[in-house]
Amino acid sequence: MINQHENHIKKLLKTVFIVMIITFVINLTGCKDKIQTNLSTNISDNWQLFIDDYWIADSANVTMTLHQPEKHPDNPLIRGDVPWEQAPYCFGTVIYDHEESIFKIWYQSYYYGQPLAERTPILYATSTNGIQWTRPNLGIIESQGSTENNIILQNYGYHDLYSPSVIKDLADPDSNRRYKMIWWDFPLGEGEYQDDGMCVAFSADGIHWIKHPGNPVLHAKKSEQSISDVMSVMYDQNTKKFVAYTKGWADPWPSHRQIVRTESSDFIHWSEPEVVITHKHDIQDPQSYGMSVSQVGNQYFGLISIYKKPGDETIDIQLTVSHDNSRWTRVADQKTFIPLGIADSWDDGMLFAVPMFNHGDKTLIYYGAWDGPHNTKTRRSGIGLAILRKNGFVSLDAGPELGMVTTHAMHKMQGSLLVNADASSGSLVAELLDVDGNPIPGYTANDCLPVQSDGFEELVQWREHSDLPESQEMLRIRFLLKKASLFGFYAGPDVVRDED
Repeated sequence: MINQHENHIKKLLKTVFIVMIITFVINLTGCKDKIQTNLSTNISDNWQLFIDDYWIADSANVTMTLHQPEKHPDNPLIRGDVPWEQAPYCFGTVIYDHEESIFKIWYQSYYYGQPLAERTPILYATSTNGIQWTRPNLGIIESQGSTENNIILQNYGYHDLYSPSVIKDLADPDSNRRYKMIWWDFPLGEGEYQDDGMCVAFSADGIHWIKHPGNPVLHAKKSEQSISDVMSVMYDQNTKKFVAYTKGWADPWPSHRQIVRTESSDFIHWSEPEVVITHKHDIQDPQSYGMSVSQVGNQYFGLISIYKKPGDETIDIQLTVSHDNSRWTRVADQKTFIPLGIADSWDDGMLFAVPMFNHGDKTLIYYGAWDGPHNTKTRRSGIGLAILRKNGFVSLDAGPELGMVTTHAMHKMQGSLLVNADASSGSLVAELLDVDGNPIPGYTANDCLPVQSDGFEELVQWREHSDLPESQEMLRIRFLLKKASLFGFYAGPDVVRDED
């Protein structure tokens, strides 16, 4: 990632360091008061994050750091403490419903020792703060002779179901299809790889569901180009398609688990599955057990469950990234993003995360966990929460020596330049360059007012400019930082990297 052109970079950084000191002094004299600092609260999600090298053309004296989210101290937030819900876990979905100002969760449980039809219910709960959850008494489905529970769906009666995943689709003109669900089930009978596959259902309120009469909408096959029983769905705002990522099996089938992808325009007809993440099937890169995907602007983040077989058969979470929702890169050399809990804790065996989302100044990651590895038969489960600085997945860090990050040329930059950065112990400036690397007058490092604070939407300004220039030309941004961490930047809702 880091290219160092020794002599040029040393001269540049020495010059810029002097400039930053001078600029800081000017800043203290009140020059900054000339700039209006009011920001629109309607900021696009199209942030350019330094989660990989995609936006970086050149850099020096910076290191890349993967930041693990902090697990909530009250975990597990949902426990198996009611008779019909003995082992809750997130195969499922969590959203914050902005229309109703409430958190909603769809999840499943495993009901030990009960009849097949009642053993793997899909459940629903709500929360006002995302921490304390309420199971509404829905009165829809009978379990143990009573409908006083929060069950919304059961399996077809032939086999356990798995992996309910839900979308709230505000764009669908049919209000009865406002909520959409996929899950794995056997709607036609008990014949494995004949009667099983991906099923779908629709709902007007997320509670009362109608199963599609043509289930399964996508059958399983004994081949690498096939879905399997762990799945998660998302809606791609760019392509306007529904995309499901599922567990699959590598050839020679079934050698080991990997990730496949399928998409649909109508939630009924799905494309032929394609393999998108493979594994070496060794200790360093064993296999995967499903992946959930979230979109931030033009970037897609995957939470992939890494199944350590060969190994101790535990499952933890790694981070993946894509810029087209098809080709994926493992982040930070496959370092663990969400680790297992300490020995004998509730989440020391297996982790499965649902699609993450931003809420306020945080990124929220809900996950299900088991207190034993895959090869244990007696284990308990629960649902917990891990919290990250908003979009704070990976940072580029500079120490006492001035660091530099130069972006690729970009089209359609406009409005305010914002950074997600922690410069509270140092400083950060930015300058604009043409495609050949020449500074743009008025937007040089000498003109920039240093950012010296910690925030996920910090405004970058120059002495005579509070916004980026209105230009049709391609431009680069060079960030210069000292004792600071840079997570990403925002340069307008439609920024596109020049592919040349």
